[in-house]
Amino acid sequence: MIDLDQVRKLNVQDGDLLVVPENTEQEDMQVLLEALLFMTPGCQVVIVRGPMEQLDVGEMNKLGWYRA
Repeated sequence: MIDLDQVRKLNVQDGDLLVVPENTEQEDMQVLLEALLFMTPGCQVVIVRGPMEQLDVGEMNKLGWYRA
């Protein structure tokens, strides 16, 4: 059951990064993506499980992430 007190409006735009709680199931992330695509056809977003932190380029390189 959805807790309606927890419902918030999303203004998702193409290219957004969405961070969901780290205990979110993969299936629930898929449902969210499908709902977003229904509401905003063609919108491309990235959905990740949190928490997220901002890293500088050097830290990202140490983790194997390279900017193209």
